[in-house]
This record gives sequence, structure tokens and C-alpha cells, in this order.
Amino acid sequence: MNASVNNKGWNRTILKNFDEIQKDEFAWHKGYFMRNWDKQVWKKNFNELKERDNSLFMLGDLANKTILDIGCGEGMYLYTFLKMGAKEVKGIDLGPDFVAGANRLLKKYDLNGEAIVADCTTLPFGNSVFDIVYSGDVFEHITYEQKDKCLEEIFRVLKPGGIVAIKTPNLKYLKLTNFMRRIKVVFKLKNPFNVHIYHTHNNPDNEHIGLTSHAEMKELFYNNTFHEPVIAYAPIVRKGFPKFLAKALKRNLWFNASVLMSARKPIFLGLYHD
Repeated sequence: MNASVNNKGWNRTILKNFDEIQKDEFAWHKGYFMRNWDKQVWKKNFNELKERDNSLFMLGDLANKTILDIGCGEGMYLYTFLKMGAKEVKGIDLGPDFVAGANRLLKKYDLNGEAIVADCTTLPFGNSVFDIVYSGDVFEHITYEQKDKCLEEIFRVLKPGGIVAIKTPNLKYLKLTNFMRRIKVVFKLKNPFNVHIYHTHNNPDNEHIGLTSHAEMKELFYNNTFHEPVIAYAPIVRKGFPKFLAKALKRNLWFNASVLMSARKPIFLGLYHD
């Protein structure tokens, strides 16, 4: 299976079956997800790929940079950073199996990096050692207090002037789309209060305990003495949603599917601390 309903642009559809996905070690890198939770049919999510790009664009030139990936999983971003010219990468994750997978990937392609089992609230690295710290789709899994401690640790391990970038689902957008889904089920004469944001209320799990907003993340950056956070706006790319409307609503945070934010560690406070 490799069906393409629309073969141009960000809205095109590409499907693969489970056997094809199993044989492709880069299926996750390519943005394939189960369609409607059906394990047999996987769909390429172009919107997710676009948001990944937007989150990496915030980092600037990666050439010769030392980068820490928080929540590295099986090494997708570690591999990507090195392919884009990073000098060295380190990754941390709470899952031993994920860490083992990341290290296998780096070793297989003889890349200069390492993943270790660690918690983002107690980073096992020295002070001011990384040019860049990145965290993609991790902050929705941790509490406000853990986010605060994680950013405190990120501040510590970043070099003065270094940059941190965060990608995480946008709670405001999820509330909006969940409201629309509830309206839809009302017309089907079903109970709207049985509809919840994905990954909450056992829908299909409770993994997203820390869904956050741009405002909350801005507060956390300020609390940890980072410079003014920069928002990367990502307009909606959805079938049936008019392009002109997506463009017009681009800077309305209700219509950004992810929180994409970056901030820099101060130079003078970083160099001349008490």
C-alpha cells in the first residue's frame, strides 16, 4: 500500500500498511502514525513534520554545535541534529529501552552521540556545556513543578547565550478542537461529555498530565531567568480548513496546534554569576 489521494502540497495523503512500517527503521522520522488507531493502516502526518521543522528552525545553524536532547526516545532528533552538522549530541530519557534504541541507531551509523537514562529535573552534566538544549513532545508528560525544575537545569547546563527550544502540544488548541468534536457528537445524539482531549481521561490513556499553554511556558521561562521567549507560529494545515483563514489566524494562539518556543540564556548573568 502506498496510496496517494492528493499527490501535491502539505495536504496530500500517503498511506502504508503495517508490514511496510515494520520494515522501515525511519518510519517514525518520516511522520507515520496509525490512522484512527488502526494498527494495519499508517498515514504520513505532514502537519507533524512541518511542526518538527518549525521547532528546529528556532535553533538556527547547528554546524559544530553541542546539543542536548531531553526526552530523546529512540534517537530521531539526535540522528537529525548530527545529519544537520552538529558536532556532538547527548540524549536523556527515562525509558531504558528507548535509550538502548537511540544508542543502537547512533552506533549503526557511526555518529558522535550518546543517550543515557536520566531525569530532566536532575541533568547529569556539568555547568555551561551545551550550545543548544532541545525538548520535543516531553513537557506534556510532566507537571508544572517538574517543568520548572527542568528549565532550571537547562539554564545550568547551557552555555551563556545558548538557546533552548521546546515543542509541546498547545492546550488552548486542544480545548478548541475538543469543543468542536463535542458539538459534532451532539448532532449524532451522543453524550458530548464522553469526548475528551486525546491522552487524557483514558482517551486512550492518561499520559498527557502536563498539557500547557504559551502563557504558562512564558511564565516558566521568566521564572528561570531566560530572555524573552520567542514564539514560532505554526498555522493550521488541515483538509477543509481554508488556507486564507489559517494564514489570518496564524498569530492567534488558539489556532496553533503546538507550543513552539525558544529562549536564550543570558550572557552577562551566565558569565558573571554570584
